[in-house]
Amino acid sequence: MPARTVLILQHVEVEKPGLILDALDGSGLDVDVRMLPDAPEVSADDLPGVDELAGLVVMGGPMNADDVAGHPALKLERDLLVDAVRAGVPTLGVCLGAQLLARALGLTVRTGAELGQDSEIGWSPLRDVDRDDPVVGPLADAPAVLHWHGDRIVPGPGAEVLARTATTGCQAFRAGPAAWGLQFHLEVTPGLLDDWLAEPSFVSEATEALGPDAVARLRSDARAAAPALRPLADRSLAHLRSLFRARAGL
Repeated sequence: MPARTVLILQHVEVEKPGLILDALDGSGLDVDVRMLPDAPEVSADDLPGVDELAGLVVMGGPMNADDVAGHPALKLERDLLVDAVRAGVPTLGVCLGAQLLARALGLTVRTGAELGQDSEIGWSPLRDVDRDDPVVGPLADAPAVLHWHGDRIVPGPGAEVLARTATTGCQAFRAGPAAWGLQFHLEVTPGLLDDWLAEPSFVSEATEALGPDAVARLRSDARAAAPALRPLADRSLAHLRSLFRARAGL
């Protein structure tokens, strides 16, 4: 029997899969959401092999994608991403997950400080979107998506850039027929954003980037974007769901 499990890897409790999980509801797939132990004793045995997966999703987090010494699980995730791409497992990386996917492909991830760029936090539209791409294309018409990152992916061979913003040259990329990296947070709903903004570290980061009205501004922009963004996000994620189901033989 083909594998029916979609593995979703989280790095912090609050950065949940949101709309990604909603898209898998009723799909007939088994969804395994887990966080790896952030400890030296973490091992490859804590992850399934790609032959056990119908799909792989790697979520965001505050870590640097190259900090495998401070966060040993990141090395295991990068290795799993290498195997997933090689095996054609449908794969999605979000924010840190996209950076880990980029590193798995041999691309470089640089800090904002190295690039002379501030953190990109807030709601704004994507630019130069490849409308022909089945995952990113629908978002060309989105009024805004949520950006929340400091590090940037440096485009290179083996990854097709699908979208940009003024300060981030690679907001989305595709590797082969079934792997995508999204630097932005397509998964976030106004409710999930409220959960983020209940965390002091998120509030501090947002205030530093946007000023004292950061929380009110983020919430207002989320509510304004949601009615138009949700159906477009659903179209994007429906394609991934169809790839997961196809691999599972459903």
